[in-house]
Amino acid sequence: MVNSGLISRSLRRDRLLLIVIGSLLASLSIRLFVQPAGLLSGGVSGLALMLEYSLGIPITLSVLVMNIPIFYLGLRQLHRGYMLRSLVGILSFTLFLFCWGLLIQPDKPVVDDLLLSALFGGALNGIGYGLIFRGRGSAGGTDIIALVLNRTYSFSLGSSGFVLNAIPLFIGILLFDIKLIGYTLIAMYLSSRLIDKVQLGFITSKTITIVSSRHEELAQAIMQRIGRGVTLLQGQGAFSGSNTRVIVTTVSLTQVAKLKDIVAELDPGAFMTVTDTSEVLGKGFAEVREDDL
Repeated sequence: MVNSGLISRSLRRDRLLLIVIGSLLASLSIRLFVQPAGLLSGGVSGLALMLEYSLGIPITLSVLVMNIPIFYLGLRQLHRGYMLRSLVGILSFTLFLFCWGLLIQPDKPVVDDLLLSALFGGALNGIGYGLIFRGRGSAGGTDIIALVLNRTYSFSLGSSGFVLNAIPLFIGILLFDIKLIGYTLIAMYLSSRLIDKVQLGFITSKTITIVSSRHEELAQAIMQRIGRGVTLLQGQGAFSGSNTRVIVTTVSLTQVAKLKDIVAELDPGAFMTVTDTSEVLGKGFAEVREDDL
């Protein structure tokens, strides 16, 4: 029998490693693409960039100072395990920002094109933060505030995060060229898309719902020929009033065509819907792990 304590320690190490690697990439995106191009960012990093652009205050100092009260707030309201992982994220992100600042000249853009800087910066930032969130942590800033608002006032995480991240942009409209704000929005959009992909995984499964009078034959064929589990739900036709069984199964993207062939062979008149499923946990897919957030 596998020792549960060893599994738990290994899981914690994996999460911390993801957070550290994610912090390295997210900080590199700022130093390598965002800052040299004069672009902004969302949340605390965006405010810190504005302070450096306008007042000359080092971004590393601003990020660290602004995260101190935010971390204290989260420590009082959120799960201690999450906050300890976030502390690792805050410290590693700040340290990497400082180190990259010594190695990279902020006045020499890697690419002399605002659009490319926005695309590369947004992509690298999205991958970095996706890894941080996959490690069940954060790099501080608005992520912690949004969670506190959600726990305290039941505010939507998505809405709270969007508003908090947009604050630097609203201020930036008054202080900076509107063109820079536009390119910053491109970077933030790409970043948000990649965060979701990295956090949930790039492999997209499909959930199939089938309504058929030959549900037993279809269910057996799916289990035997594709090797996927099937759930049978009780249904009733609204128009006919007749009882029927509804087949629900989840398959990989490459198995969808084979499943369609099975349905076409056994019951061409069956009603079938195919929907995207971003994350599947359980037997045959990713392992279910205890989330200690």
